[in-house]
Amino acid sequence: MRLTVELRAPHAGPGPLPRLREAVVLVDGVLNGAPFKQACREAGLPVIGVYTFDRQTLVGMSPQHAEEDAVSLYGNDPDRITARLKELTNTVAAVVPATEPGVCCAAEVAAQWGLPANPVPTASACRDKRLMRDLARRTGVRVPAYEVVKDAAGLHDAAHRIGFPLIVKPATGAASHNVFLADDDRKLAGVFAGDRRDLFGGAVDEWLVEEYVGGTEYAVNTFTVAGRHTVVDTWQYRLPSADNYDNPYWDFVQVDRATPTRAKVERFALGILDAFGIRIGPCHVEIKLDKAGPALIEIGARLPGAGIPLLWQRHSDWLPYHDTLACYLGRRPALADRPPRFDATVGMCFIRNDGPPGVLRTLEGLDQVADHPGVEEVIAPFSPGDSVPRTRNLGTELAKVRVSAPTGRALQSLIASVRRTVRAEIVPDPTV
Repeated sequence: MRLTVELRAPHAGPGPLPRLREAVVLVDGVLNGAPFKQACREAGLPVIGVYTFDRQTLVGMSPQHAEEDAVSLYGNDPDRITARLKELTNTVAAVVPATEPGVCCAAEVAAQWGLPANPVPTASACRDKRLMRDLARRTGVRVPAYEVVKDAAGLHDAAHRIGFPLIVKPATGAASHNVFLADDDRKLAGVFAGDRRDLFGGAVDEWLVEEYVGGTEYAVNTFTVAGRHTVVDTWQYRLPSADNYDNPYWDFVQVDRATPTRAKVERFALGILDAFGIRIGPCHVEIKLDKAGPALIEIGARLPGAGIPLLWQRHSDWLPYHDTLACYLGRRPALADRPPRFDATVGMCFIRNDGPPGVLRTLEGLDQVADHPGVEEVIAPFSPGDSVPRTRNLGTELAKVRVSAPTGRALQSLIASVRRTVRAEIVPDPTV
């Protein structure tokens, strides 16, 4: 991608850009961009925004992504970015990866400036699932059996070697985008029939064909300072049945510390951090637990998405964006010494369309839900009259409801009440 520069206020006139005395480089500050920029503003540090993925996808995902940037750079070549940064600022104070595609670029740019970062040799393995699986296997971390394929013929052959049911996913995917569950040959046909891009607009050149690991799925969130890991919390993906799935987003809830399986998956997650050489900052580790034990599904060396850090800010004694910035600035945040203290159990539920695509005729009950005690936020991307897809990945749900309650049991009761209250009617699209 060619490196381009966009100028932001306060400099609006012609001529060279004013040189910044010191700046934070925020890489892919998209979904988590605004709160990171607030933390930088409170620290008195201007932001140079670096955006590494497809421009059209970037604008569609976050039209206001560049707000509050002193300068915005678009490109993914670390050497060119570093050269441009040397023209823009006397000092880079920190390089912070904010969203998944920026993890590798951030590590390389930070290394060129001699700044705190995770090691470059393993940074790509926290993004590319081919490298992720290879590194895990070499270091003794259990992962699903898998093969990498390029075309339909390779997909068919790999599927029969691995066996059904199986999962097919883009090597650089995220949020279940373009992930397929296949329990027979017929289900394989859709893999190459649709969009051949990952969530961030990158072309998908290879796919992983993976053994389907049953059991329960967890997400362990961690924070590392100078190689010392702290578990922030653990979440469980809860579904309405025990059927196999490719979309885990139904109920996503914080797990009570006394839950027996929590200790097992957290120990496994900490071992993954060591295997991947994680030295600094937040990580989001997705794990499945079956009869054979835990298996790594994915590791992301960045804050989690779906608004989880916002719930942390409201219901714990730590500030995830401020502490992440502090860590990359070379300071020692409080989380280095103890896990956060929560005043509630938090979670979210997703109102899905599990039927065919169509037109949303009605979506009732959201106003009532918003008034429920413990409902933090209701996000509904679709309105009556909109065409809606089948919910297959994060971002295609009819509504997402963030919730909190004094206990896990009370949280489950609140989520059940939300589901009883919200009603959607979807009718066939007459234009199709």
